[in-house]
Amino acid sequence: MRVPFYIKIFLAFMLFSFILLLLFTLLFKNFYEMDLVKKEHQNIKESLILKQKIFDEYIASINTQMMAIHDSKIFNEFMQNKTNEDEMVDFFKLMMQSNNDVIQMKILSFTGKEIIRVNKTSQGLQKVSADELQNKIMQDYCKEVRALQTGEMWYSNFDVNKERGEISYPITFVMRFVLKTHKGFLSVVVNVNHILDKLHKVYSHNSFIVDNEGNFILHKDAKYHWSKYFISNQTLYKLYNKEAKQILTSDSVVSEEFMSQRIYINSQDYMIVLTQFDKNAYESYFKTFKEYFLTLLIVGFIIAVILALIFSEPIAKLNKKTEEDNKNLDLTIKKNSEELLESLNIIDKHVMSIRMDKEGIITEVSSAFCDFSGFSKGELLGHHHKMLVHPDMSKEEYDGLWKILKQGKTFFTELKGIKKDGGFYWVESHIEPIFDEYGDIVGFNAIRNNITDKKIIENLYSDINYQVQQYNAIFQNAHSGIGLIDLQGNFKKVNFMFSELLGYSSSELLHMSCFDIVHKNSKNFLHKIFIEAQEIGSISNIEKIFMHKEGMSIHLEMSLNLLPDKNYFVVVVNSLEDKRKLQELNQNLELRIKEEVQKSRQKDQLHQQEQIENIKLKSIGSLAAGITHEINTPLTYVKGNFEMMGYDIEDLPPSEIKTRMQEDSLRIKEGINRIANIVESMREISQSSNEAKEKVNIYSTIITALTMTYNRSKQISRIYLNHKLFNIDDINKNELQFMCEVQKQRVEQVWIVIINNALDELAHCEDYEKRVLNIFIEEQNEEIVISFEDNAGGIKPEILKTLFEPFISSKTHSGMGVGLNISKKIIEHQNGKIMAFNKNNGAVFEVRLKKCE
Repeated sequence: MRVPFYIKIFLAFMLFSFILLLLFTLLFKNFYEMDLVKKEHQNIKESLILKQKIFDEYIASINTQMMAIHDSKIFNEFMQNKTNEDEMVDFFKLMMQSNNDVIQMKILSFTGKEIIRVNKTSQGLQKVSADELQNKIMQDYCKEVRALQTGEMWYSNFDVNKERGEISYPITFVMRFVLKTHKGFLSVVVNVNHILDKLHKVYSHNSFIVDNEGNFILHKDAKYHWSKYFISNQTLYKLYNKEAKQILTSDSVVSEEFMSQRIYINSQDYMIVLTQFDKNAYESYFKTFKEYFLTLLIVGFIIAVILALIFSEPIAKLNKKTEEDNKNLDLTIKKNSEELLESLNIIDKHVMSIRMDKEGIITEVSSAFCDFSGFSKGELLGHHHKMLVHPDMSKEEYDGLWKILKQGKTFFTELKGIKKDGGFYWVESHIEPIFDEYGDIVGFNAIRNNITDKKIIENLYSDINYQVQQYNAIFQNAHSGIGLIDLQGNFKKVNFMFSELLGYSSSELLHMSCFDIVHKNSKNFLHKIFIEAQEIGSISNIEKIFMHKEGMSIHLEMSLNLLPDKNYFVVVVNSLEDKRKLQELNQNLELRIKEEVQKSRQKDQLHQQEQIENIKLKSIGSLAAGITHEINTPLTYVKGNFEMMGYDIEDLPPSEIKTRMQEDSLRIKEGINRIANIVESMREISQSSNEAKEKVNIYSTIITALTMTYNRSKQISRIYLNHKLFNIDDINKNELQFMCEVQKQRVEQVWIVIINNALDELAHCEDYEKRVLNIFIEEQNEEIVISFEDNAGGIKPEILKTLFEPFISSKTHSGMGVGLNISKKIIEHQNGKIMAFNKNNGAVFEVRLKKCE
C-alpha cells in the first residue's frame, strides 16, 4: 500500500522539528556553560591584575614616604652632623603617625650599627635608648643593602618581626624597606597584615596567597594563615599535589580548577595569588537547566505538530504541480537538445576550436580548423598542441603561455601556426581553462580566428615605416647640412645640421630660398650653378660665402644633386671650420712635440747630474767615514782623560778654583757630547746604503736627520719633535719606539729633504720668534704616521696637485724640483704613502709607513 505524500511530509517535518529542537537545546546548554566559564575566568583575571596594582601602589607609597624623609632638611642635617637627634625622632614619629602600617623607623651606619630607632609599641611611639641599639651587620639582608648605590631602594620578602634574632611578641608579619644615603641607611619596617587583608578581600571567595616555597600566607580558612609558622604541614602541595610544582615555577597557571599569578615583591622574591573557580555556580546552573528542559521539549513538540499540520497540505499540492511541470520540462529539453545539436554542427563547420587536456594533448578539434590547417581529425587527436605552433615561436614564449594557463587564467594572444603543407598562418587565439567540480583544471578550450592577411599587411607597413625612420634618422643626424629645394631654390625640407650651420630654425628656412642666405655678390654665380646643375645633374664641392642669421659671413662647401624626377635638388653643405681646426691641431701638435723633446733633454741632463751627484756623495761619504774614524780615536782618548781629570778635581779641597774648574768641566763635557753626536750621525749617513729592508726605529732616523740639519736649523727656526724642543745636547735615539721595515739610509734622505724644504720657506719669515717646525710621530691603525708642519704660509694652490712631479718647485732662486719626486718614489718603495696639504697658515707633509712588530 502506497503511503500518501501528505503523511510522508507530515512525519518528515515532525522528525526534523524534533532533531532541530534537540540540537538547539544542546547548543544553548554548551553556549551558556562556556559563557559562564569565560566570565568566571575574566573576573578572576581582572582580580589578579587588581591585586598586583594594589600591591605596587602600596610599595610605591612606602617608597615615596622614604624619599620624602631622605629629601627633608631635618634628615640631611642629622646625617651631616648628628646634632639634632630629638628633632629627628619627632620627625620619625610624625611620619609614623601618618602611616599606621609603619611599626619601626631607624637610621644605620654603613657598618650596620643602629644610630637612631623609633618603635611602635602598645604604649605608643617610643625612641629606643642608646644602650638598646643593635648592630645589624650579621643580618642576612645587610649584605644586600651594602651593595646598593646611593639613592637606591631595597625591600624584603614577608617575614615575622624579630628583635635580636628572636621572634618578637605579639607576632607581627612585616616587610623591611632600606634606602641607601650618602652617610648611611634609612630603614622602615611595615606591618603587612593590612595590605594582605586588602589583597585577600579582592575576590575573596576561594582565594589563597602563597609564598615562593608553597606555604600559605593567607588561606580561605583563616586558621591556616601563615602556615609556615603555625601549621608547617599545611602547604600548597597538600591542596594541589600534582600542580604545585608548576604553580611555584611559573609566572601564571590556568587549569580547569584554578588560576594563579605571581606578584613580585622585589627582583628575587614573590608571592603567588591563587583563586579557585566557583563550582557552586556550575551546579546551580545545571539544576536550573534540568528543571525547564522538559518543559521546553514538550512546548517545542506541540509547536512542531501545529506547524506540520499547517505546512504539510500546501507542500503536497505544490509537489503535485511540480510533477506536472517536470513532464513539460522534459519535452522542452528534448526539443532544445535537437536544436543545440544542429547549432553544434554549424559551429563545428564554421568555427575553429580545439579542446586539450591539462597536458596539452588534443582531445577534440572542429572540422573548420581541420579544413583550415590541412590536417585531418585523426592526425590531430592524441597529439600535443605544440605540433601546430610555428618554429618561429621560441620555447620561452610557449612555456610562458602555458605557465599563465596552468594558473587558471584566461589568455588571449596572437599565434603563428604551421599548416600540414609547411605553410604558415596567423590566428587570434582565445584560450580558457576547464575546471571540474572541485575547481581543478582538467583541460583547455581554444577558439581561433584567422588573421593571416591582417598580419601580412601589418608586417609590410612595419617594414615601410622602419625604412622611413632609418632615412629620417640618417637625414637628421648627418654631420652635413642637407636640404631639399625646388628648381627655384626654395627650401622644402632641411635637417638639424643645416639649421645649426646658418642659425635659422627649420620653420624659418622653409619660408626662404638659397638666394636669401648667400652673400649679395654671390647670387648671380649661384643662379648660374643652378642652371648648370639642371643640365649636368650635379655640382660638387663648391666653396661659397653664406650669411649667418646674425649677419656674419661663414665659409661653407656646397654640393647640388638633381633628383630623378628633375623637380627637386638635394643640397649638401659642410663647414670649412673643421679643416681650419685640423690645421690648428697640427700646429699645436708640433709645439707639443717640441716641448716633450725639451723635457726629455732636461730629464737626460737631470740623470747625468744625478750620476755626478751620486759620485760626489759617494766620495764625500768615503771622506766622511774616514774623518769620523780619525776623529773617534782622539775623541775617545780625550773623553777618557777628561773623566780621569774629573776624579782629580773631585779630590781637590773646596776652593773657588775647584768650583770654577767643575763649571768649566761641565761646559767641556757638553762640547764633547755634541762632537760625539755629530760624529755618530756622520757615521750613519756615510755608511754604504743597504738596499735590503730591515726593522728600523723611525724615531731614531728622524733624530739622525735633525742632527745633520742642526747647524742650519739653529739659525733659521726652532724645531719641536712630539712637542719637545730638539736639542743636540740632549739626544736619546731610543727614547720612543716606532718600528717599520724600511731602507734606513733612504728614509733618512727623505727626512732631510723635507726638513730642508721647510727651512727654505721659514727663512723668508722676518721674525725668528714666529718661526716653528713641528714634527709629530704617532701610531694610527697599524701605521706609523710622521707629520712635518711649518707656519711659513703654505704651498701655492696652483702647484699643490703637481708638487711631487719632476721639475715642479716652489723655490724662486734655486732647486730643480726633483727632491720631492725622488722622496715620493723612496716612500712608495717602502710600501708607504706621502701627501702634502695646507693647514693653519702652513704646509704639512704627512708620511704613512706600515708598522711591524
